[in-house]
Amino acid sequence: MLRRLVWTVLALLLAGIFATLGFWQHGRAGEKQRWLDGYAAAMAAPPRPLADALAGPPPEVPARVRAAVDFLPTPVLLLDNQQREGRVGVRAYALATTTGSTPVLVELGWLPMGANRALPQVTVPSGTQIIEGVLLPWPGQGLRLAENPWEGQGAVLLTYLDRDEIDRRTGISPYHGVLQPGPAQALGYVRDAGTLPNTLPPERHRGYAVQWWGLSLTVMVVYLILALRRSVK
Repeated sequence: MLRRLVWTVLALLLAGIFATLGFWQHGRAGEKQRWLDGYAAAMAAPPRPLADALAGPPPEVPARVRAAVDFLPTPVLLLDNQQREGRVGVRAYALATTTGSTPVLVELGWLPMGANRALPQVTVPSGTQIIEGVLLPWPGQGLRLAENPWEGQGAVLLTYLDRDEIDRRTGISPYHGVLQPGPAQALGYVRDAGTLPNTLPPERHRGYAVQWWGLSLTVMVVYLILALRRSVK
């Protein structure tokens, strides 16, 4: 009797955990879809001055903006492990400022990285640049396995972007968002419209949700089959 109770509790616990993970993945899919819908809405809206956007709270959804910016003489930030079309590379960022506003991190674009892990050469645009694009929420941090080394002068390779760390290392505190120039703008490198703040698209989250729910259902089906066999005996 005690053994049967233990197996019942264990089956319910596993099924509950798997179902909870499924609902979590489904929620993440909804968040990503709302983000993509917000990006599409931002691209359809007329641009507002970047200075006005920077004077407000951190963006929760993308906002279309336009501004004249000047890049600051600080190291280029290369965010590691950024995939594009099946290739691994880095996403380059540089600090810039517009008149009377908080400095902002500008996405220069994606560059491939070879197997030797040599840093790509990144050229920061000089002079005043007219940028029309979207102001995005700050990128997700992911799992921090180690501290950023901040090695090098012209460019540093980072595993995550941290505003406080950027402030400590450069003496410049950036805004709580990232300016992404439009993909068609001839500035920097390749950029994709609607790039998510982290890697998984909504359909991947939905697929994982179905897998977790399938495991939950499997556990309960197996438990019920075994329970019926015991009752027959």
